[in-house]
Amino acid sequence: MISFVNPFSYYQLKGDSKYRDIDKLFSDGLLLCTLHRIFFRKIARASFDFSSVADFVFEEALHQNARLAIVGATDDENRKAVDIIERKYPGINIVYTSNGYIKRDQLLLESIESVMPDLVILGMGTPHQENYALFLKDNLHNDCLIITCGGFLTQTSIREDYYFPVVKKLGLRWLQRAIMHKHVRKRLLKEYPLFIIRYISENIYHKLIN
Repeated sequence: MISFVNPFSYYQLKGDSKYRDIDKLFSDGLLLCTLHRIFFRKIARASFDFSSVADFVFEEALHQNARLAIVGATDDENRKAVDIIERKYPGINIVYTSNGYIKRDQLLLESIESVMPDLVILGMGTPHQENYALFLKDNLHNDCLIITCGGFLTQTSIREDYYFPVVKKLGLRWLQRAIMHKHVRKRLLKEYPLFIIRYISENIYHKLIN
């Protein structure tokens, strides 16, 4: 199971021991990478979008003829995103799709298990996607890779290459998301400043006592 952490989700995942069962956790965003470099060591940004690792994942899935299950977003967003992925990677083997508004975990588990996927991509937002990814990890009988993708499906349904070239070049993905999405503006104005204060103060304290 692979997931991605940003300033909004960092303490949600860090504060609960069950998330230690996530096998790989990558830093999604330059802010967290910068702070981590200041206190620990340099790390690279990795996000599940077409400006980062998504293209590699889908290219490998196509090359390996992997069986994909894609779960997340609304029905309409999921359908549009899947259509774009199938056009972008002709022949990719998507065997199951569903929206991310899950009411019966066991029913969806059985549906996913019936198609025996090699790769499951989940886009439900934190912590729902991590919770469900861990549920699948513990309960699926066939071996598969599970990757969370956050808002990737919603973003892709809006625009195939969601981030404008100048935005990617200048590293201003956060600004584009803030302009386009109200919930991102709320995070930037409320959660992110609190995260910065807490992260810096905690790590200064740990360095002082150690």
